[in-house]
Amino acid sequence: MNLISRLVQTALVACCLSILALFWAGDARAATNQTATAVIYSTSNPSERLGAATFSPTEGGLHISVVLDNAASGERGFHIHEVGSCEDGGMAAKGHFNPNNTKHGYLLQDGIENAHAGDLGNITIAPDGTGTLNLTLADLSLDDGKYAVRGHSVILHEKSDDPTAQPTGNAGGRIGCGIID
Repeated sequence: MNLISRLVQTALVACCLSILALFWAGDARAATNQTATAVIYSTSNPSERLGAATFSPTEGGLHISVVLDNAASGERGFHIHEVGSCEDGGMAAKGHFNPNNTKHGYLLQDGIENAHAGDLGNITIAPDGTGTLNLTLADLSLDDGKYAVRGHSVILHEKSDDPTAQPTGNAGGRIGCGIID
């Protein structure tokens, strides 16, 4: 094999390896953005961590997994709110995420046409401060379309949510807040 053939062959191999490296790097970047987390802090003591919510796209919709490990016991409303801010005791998060301007309800049961997109229902917290909530919601997404949740906030309320009470479920004050990022 002459020198020119070897140089061409080496250049082709280097080019192919470079292209593969770009694809792998792109896949790695995409994989790191496939989930989002909201670390939930107390609204009265922002250094006190209450737990976290993880948002993961699946074939069936957006899976939301909430794990609380330091929250006040009881049944508490849990919602996605409009604005990704926990300032002012969580009040800067504004109202429930509601891109369709619908009435309050329970998203899993009532569907996106009949409930706020942020109406996730209640989470039961045990006397030891632990509680979990796992939902997969077909209409929500992490980053795509008007039902994308990244950049919004989650709010843990002081009381249970009543999906029939208008306009927001009478879940009371905001005791926990986290930004979906």
